[in-house]
Amino acid sequence: MNLSISDAAQLLQVSERTIRRWVETYGLPERPSDGEATYGRDELIEWADQHSLRLARDVPGEEDGPQIGLAEAISIGGVHHDVPGEDVETALHAVAQRLLLPDLVDREFFWQVLLAREDLGSTGVGDGVAVPHLRRPLVLHVDSPLAGLFFLDQPVDWAALDGKPVDALFVVVSPGVRAHLHLLSRISFALRDEALRHLLADHAGQQTLLARLAELDRR
Repeated sequence: MNLSISDAAQLLQVSERTIRRWVETYGLPERPSDGEATYGRDELIEWADQHSLRLARDVPGEEDGPQIGLAEAISIGGVHHDVPGEDVETALHAVAQRLLLPDLVDREFFWQVLLAREDLGSTGVGDGVAVPHLRRPLVLHVDSPLAGLFFLDQPVDWAALDGKPVDALFVVVSPGVRAHLHLLSRISFALRDEALRHLLADHAGQQTLLARLAELDRR
């Protein structure tokens, strides 16, 4: 979906002047045309995610959808232990096979999409955690948001900024952009919790993890 500069400014909660400056200075993606330049909605959302920018609650071109907490989303997608993988490619393949998805989802396609996201840049966020997520969250057409938490059976080099190998993955799937960003923001918030980080390092059980995540969702 193409947005005008006014829509782009609304989405990123800045002025049109700032949009123009970010195009020149920070590589904000713009689609030149014979008339007024336009901006791809999904490309802007990806760019904002990479730059840790907060987006407007009302995403242009999207209807309201369900908003659920991270604990509920993971209770749908599941907590998975001893996930095999020798590298990013094989680990993500195992993730795509294990995530609790609707039967109609093509898991091989899902795997390829996750790999394509890694090609844009590592989703390793530090401290042994990665958050692989889809560039265009509408692609799977699921009815409601879900997330999965995966513990690898061995640490994998994920090219994370802190250089630490990854052994815990959060994977988010959602029917729309707003729900997608909501869950990513909840993961970001949860990972600041020291108690949760200890549980992740210990590969804690599902009941213990969901209890802690539910407590964090109430904050």
